[in-house]
Amino acid sequence: MAARRRDPAHAGRILSTRALTRHFGGVHAVSDVDLDVGTGERVSVIGPNGAGKSTLFNLVAGEFRPSGGRVEMFGADMTRASIQQRAHRGLARTFQTSKLFTSMTVADNLYLALCGRPGSVRRLRDARRDHERIGRARGLAERAGLGAEFGVEVGELSHGQQRQLELAMALAAQPALLMLDEPAAGLSPSERGQLTTVLRELSAGVTLLLIEHDMDIALVIGERVVVMSDGAKVLEGSPSEIRSSELVRRIYLGGTLDVR
Repeated sequence: MAARRRDPAHAGRILSTRALTRHFGGVHAVSDVDLDVGTGERVSVIGPNGAGKSTLFNLVAGEFRPSGGRVEMFGADMTRASIQQRAHRGLARTFQTSKLFTSMTVADNLYLALCGRPGSVRRLRDARRDHERIGRARGLAERAGLGAEFGVEVGELSHGQQRQLELAMALAAQPALLMLDEPAAGLSPSERGQLTTVLRELSAGVTLLLIEHDMDIALVIGERVVVMSDGAKVLEGSPSEIRSSELVRRIYLGGTLDVR
């Protein structure tokens, strides 16, 4: 897939934060973060543990209310909007901890994600007659590398397979903005390769904001990389600039950054 080039300053912005801040008591988890993400852009957010990456995600997704600052998405002020309002406008996300129906099958989880109403027993009862959604669910499973596990209960899947299912469920919403919180965590090398393929093949209409500790994925998928440390955005640049940054070596790895 050919790399897409764009100047973020001239791209339509799907997400902007201004001076975004979140305090937990005396702890400044996120401090004055300005972030712009252009429509269709792929942005990776990296940094050491405790850098504030997941808190930033939760502020954008509506899980946390900011202590200060502003969040704009889809051309509107969404600072105080609910999680549901953001999802309705086109935001989908995954979490560090799986949020799946483990007693249901892969097919059932994907079917409910396509219905947009998880927990609807009646919709599951009607599923056998809903050939169109079942076909779409199967396509999502195959896309995520879970075609052979379509009828398997989620509780029987490996951790990595459950992460793959979460991604498939997020894609079921056909999001305009997809936010992935460490999607490669716990994946085997082959599963990481599958994840990279899925992300690189995302439609150009899907904007991707990615938190990832796996540098091979973060710097391959991200067209632009944001580095956080101690709750602040400390650096922003292209993957090649991040690879060669002495600052990144000091604050993120404490040594050398060897990503080829």
